[in-house]
Amino acid sequence: MNWIVLDVVTTFFECFISTEFITKYLGFKAKEIKYYTGFIITFLLGIISTLIMNRITLFEGIGGLIYPTIIVCYGMLCLNGSIFEKIIIACIDNGLNMLTSVTVLTIINYISSSNISQLITDQGVVRIFMIFMAKGSYFFLTRIILRMNKRNRFALSSIEWIAILGVFIMSFITGVFVFQMLIINLNDKYNNFLSVSAVVCLILINVFCYYIFIKISAKNKERMQYSFLEFKLLEQQKSISEMKLLYDEITKLRHDMKNYLGCIGTMLHNEKYPEAKEYLDSLLENRLSFGKQYILTESDAVNAIMNSKMSICKEHGIKMDYQISGSLNSISELDLSILLGNVLDNAIEACIKVENSPLIDIKIYNEGNYLVIKVANSIKDSVLKYNPNLQSTKKDKSKHGFGTASIKDIVKNHNGMIRFYEKNNQFITDIWLKPDKKD
Repeated sequence: MNWIVLDVVTTFFECFISTEFITKYLGFKAKEIKYYTGFIITFLLGIISTLIMNRITLFEGIGGLIYPTIIVCYGMLCLNGSIFEKIIIACIDNGLNMLTSVTVLTIINYISSSNISQLITDQGVVRIFMIFMAKGSYFFLTRIILRMNKRNRFALSSIEWIAILGVFIMSFITGVFVFQMLIINLNDKYNNFLSVSAVVCLILINVFCYYIFIKISAKNKERMQYSFLEFKLLEQQKSISEMKLLYDEITKLRHDMKNYLGCIGTMLHNEKYPEAKEYLDSLLENRLSFGKQYILTESDAVNAIMNSKMSICKEHGIKMDYQISGSLNSISELDLSILLGNVLDNAIEACIKVENSPLIDIKIYNEGNYLVIKVANSIKDSVLKYNPNLQSTKKDKSKHGFGTASIKDIVKNHNGMIRFYEKNNQFITDIWLKPDKKD
């Protein structure tokens, strides 16, 4: 009875560490009760499946993939990350658990007179020691990976993800074969020595591959950072161009107004009131009707971006409402122009697909120590349902897809918060920014 309790407690510990490791590595999609419920259900399913397999067979072999499958399903429903990342981390978790157990078993088997079957079924101090060493090593390795993950989040292409997935799958299959050899050749010391060597090589291969993929990921991040900086430069140039066009138009209007007012003044001075009225009506209709209203705030960058986007909205029949009351001088004009430009570009792109009365509603205001920028735009279909990671839908991924990353980067630099959600057939971007620190 005591050994049954030990088996249950060991399984409980193993499944809890596994589920907790996966959850910490990827993180919940949101802090909602349904995701915490998913954690509990996955943990319980892990315990049940492991205990059943322990009763059916001495070594589950390929059957050990049942629990990783449960983990992947849990990741798909409740956790962040791509499908590749979820499969990889499930394989890493399963591989760590298996390799630590197999390593401890093969080493104890090699240095003792007991065979594998005896070690697994033994009800003595040796088995307790093996369980303690195996599960302790498993826990220790998961902590190391979590610590590394804080500093080295993978940035890999699909081909690279498939490559690393292949390494872990082949390692798992090889580990199963090694263990089967140990069970078949119970008293063959030479084969046991080869098995120990094979397990050590497997561990070294996986560590080496993990190191290589970290280096590849770092190189990918450098390339992405370079592309991102290039994107920000283009956005800055775009903002400057839009600002220049606005100022050119205002300067031209100011110059022409002198002539218009001079002409009207002359007519009024000569008491040609009907002619003056007719001239003024013609002027308002043909010269001063620019097809758009001007948005004037304390920020030149916001003026340029908002007026430019308003013109685009008018061309596509999109209504733009705005309420700007926040102190815009608290945030750098470059950051504001890039942030607003990208948010409004995304909003306009979504509204173009909407047939009936597309609308973009912009609110900029202060809330406590934050500048809040909230943009709500009409959508034809749910964005978060079909594209939860807000990846670019344009064909050329190398030149697009930095908009959302740029927004998040600016929010992070301002110790802010950002939330994307949908309500009443609208996609809402809710951004909170802390002001720049003044020297």
